[in-house]
Amino acid sequence: MKTNFTSILRPVIILSLVLSSIWACQQINPFEGVDLTVSANIYKSPMLIQFVDANNNSTTLPKDLTVSISGPNKDLVLDDLGGKDFKVAGNLLSLVLAEKANPTEDAPVEFTVSVKGPNYAATNYTIAITDTSSSTYTIPLTNLSALPDGVKSISKVTSLTAGETIVIPASTNKPEVAKITIAPGTQVKDENGLVINSTSVSSTIIQYGTGTDDAFNSFPNDGIANTIKFKDGTTDGGSFIHAGFVDIEMTAAGKNVKSFSTPLNMTLSLHPNVVNPDTDEPVAVGEQVPVFSYNKDNDEWTEEGVAAITKDASGNLVANFKVPHLSTWTIAWPTKGKNCGTKTYKAKISSNVTFQTARYTAQISITKAESNRYKKTYSVNIKNGSVLIFKIKKAPKGYSTRINIYDKESKNIGSSGTFSTCTSKTVTIPVRIPIPRPVSPQNTETADEEAVKVNLDFTAACTSKKVSIKPTVWVKLVDNSNTEQLINVVNGKATLAMKKNVKYQITATYAGKNYSGEVTIGNGTASITVSEGLTGSFPVDPVSGEVNATLIYPLNNCN
Repeated sequence: MKTNFTSILRPVIILSLVLSSIWACQQINPFEGVDLTVSANIYKSPMLIQFVDANNNSTTLPKDLTVSISGPNKDLVLDDLGGKDFKVAGNLLSLVLAEKANPTEDAPVEFTVSVKGPNYAATNYTIAITDTSSSTYTIPLTNLSALPDGVKSISKVTSLTAGETIVIPASTNKPEVAKITIAPGTQVKDENGLVINSTSVSSTIIQYGTGTDDAFNSFPNDGIANTIKFKDGTTDGGSFIHAGFVDIEMTAAGKNVKSFSTPLNMTLSLHPNVVNPDTDEPVAVGEQVPVFSYNKDNDEWTEEGVAAITKDASGNLVANFKVPHLSTWTIAWPTKGKNCGTKTYKAKISSNVTFQTARYTAQISITKAESNRYKKTYSVNIKNGSVLIFKIKKAPKGYSTRINIYDKESKNIGSSGTFSTCTSKTVTIPVRIPIPRPVSPQNTETADEEAVKVNLDFTAACTSKKVSIKPTVWVKLVDNSNTEQLINVVNGKATLAMKKNVKYQITATYAGKNYSGEVTIGNGTASITVSEGLTGSFPVDPVSGEVNATLIYPLNNCN
């Protein structure tokens, strides 16, 4: 998703090189002794990536993540220091494009973020930048200890001598069943094709259902394929309509298994609502669905064959195919030659909400013949006059798009109506939100209209030079109800809303590090407390009632 209300701190490399010949290095008090205040904006298209748990019920955020950048335009992607040291601060990653980048809708800058972390399934996410404005993206990660709705996994140790059929059973939100059969006497091989001397194999298998949003959002790249190698020798990109999706990892004797002397047999039952997008009819016995494997290392799908659709003993439709090597596997219909590139949709919000809030969600749905083909939900900030910007990569031809806004009770409070998916569209969405009054002692959440306007003045101080910087930086506010705001601080200035007598956690992200503190605004002057590198004050103007706040954090590395 792209939203137009956040930005990031640009590096100050060029500035520091110039100033280093003027000032000697010395420690300074960040609040005093500043000889020069500057704004440094030398890079383009600032991006903030949030890594979140794909399980919507999770109360934790991913951490200890590592990322790498690949793809056709990877050389144009930099960290917010202008280098290539891509560090995740908690669950946040700041990126920019190099000064020479010139992204447009006809010639987007495309790259892939590969991420992995403890107890999370590794995944890829491709970003297409089409202009130089700021953007945010949310990448859901599959938590192996708290799987998303509609996703199930199993871990097993199997004797290679005896073989086994490993079963992932159906569940409440995943009617599909997966069966993977390891034939007796199967030998496992490493990435070089050499047999691993082992009598057993350890398996971790994750099955993603096709009937829930959480499961769909866990697919690599939202089900979009940047590169597909077809059996006829052609290469294309596009979207997939998935009928089944399984990720398989195996180890033997401490080594990663890559292939087998005898292919595994895979049987996937189909969700009862699966429709063949080529016929717009329910899938039937006798049909053949293409089978694809996914190489995570190079973000590439390869057509492996077809899965024959039959019925099992219970009368359920099932797909059967062979698995000669390990990867992510899907049975799916690709939109080969049927996409219209990256499309941008802008939603202008007309609302009674005065200030930014993050209690709402926007859902993009792409449909054909009144059946959902693509549906993705984002957390968004809503206020009157705000513009939400969404991008659909490799948008499928012949489909319709709708943007819906929902409140925290999942009630639809605004809609764009439908429009052609292949049209870059600007729509106005009226969003009228009931304001609860009065606020009871049992419900301390105040109405948006009762929030205090905060005029923020943000400064980054170099601790090695008498220089302060008015940054363009990501700032995140989280209140005691866990409601989150992402604030657009441009050249050190921003206007936001905060509620009195509510504790906020404030976090600024830069160079792979978070600077944070807590503040509660009363009727006088409030200051940052419980600080980790962030200081400041929030005095209430007795006449206007507004808060003219200052925030500051030290930069130890200004070169």
